[in-house]
Amino acid sequence: MQSDDEQRIDDQGYDGPPIEPRIGYKTPPKEHQFKKGRSGNPKGRPKGTQSHAKIAQKVLSETHVLSENGRKEIRTTMELVILKLRQLAFSGNNRANKLMDKLAAEYDPQKPKNRAGRLVVPGRLTPESWEQQFGADVSAKQGKDE
Repeated sequence: MQSDDEQRIDDQGYDGPPIEPRIGYKTPPKEHQFKKGRSGNPKGRPKGTQSHAKIAQKVLSETHVLSENGRKEIRTTMELVILKLRQLAFSGNNRANKLMDKLAAEYDPQKPKNRAGRLVVPGRLTPESWEQQFGADVSAKQGKDE
C-alpha cells in the first residue's frame, strides 16, 4: 500500500491508486475483445459451398448404367441402394427389414383415415311428386336443348 505522500489526486478527486480493469471470467483483456465495426466472421461462408442436403441429392440422383438379364438398365444411386436394401431384407437382415418397413410406411399409398364427406339423401319421392317439384324445370331445359 502506498503512503499518503505517494498517492496522487486525479482529475475527478480520486486519491487512491489507479483502478485496473477487471480481467477474468467473461471479461477478456482489451486486446482480445472483438473490435468495434468488424465482423466476427470477416470472410464469411465461401461462395459456392453446398449444404449437406444438396450434396446428398446430387449423389443420390446420379445415374449408373448396368446390365440386368442381358439388357442395359439406367438406374439412380437411390434406386440401387433401395434394391440392395430389399435384397438384404429378403435374405434375413433384421435392420434392413426394419428400414424397408419404415420406407413402406412412409411412401406406400395409404387409405384415407377418415371419409371426405357424407351424402345426405332426402326421403323417397313418388314419380308424381318428383315431376311436380322438378319436372317443369327439366322439361323446360329439354325443350331448349332440342
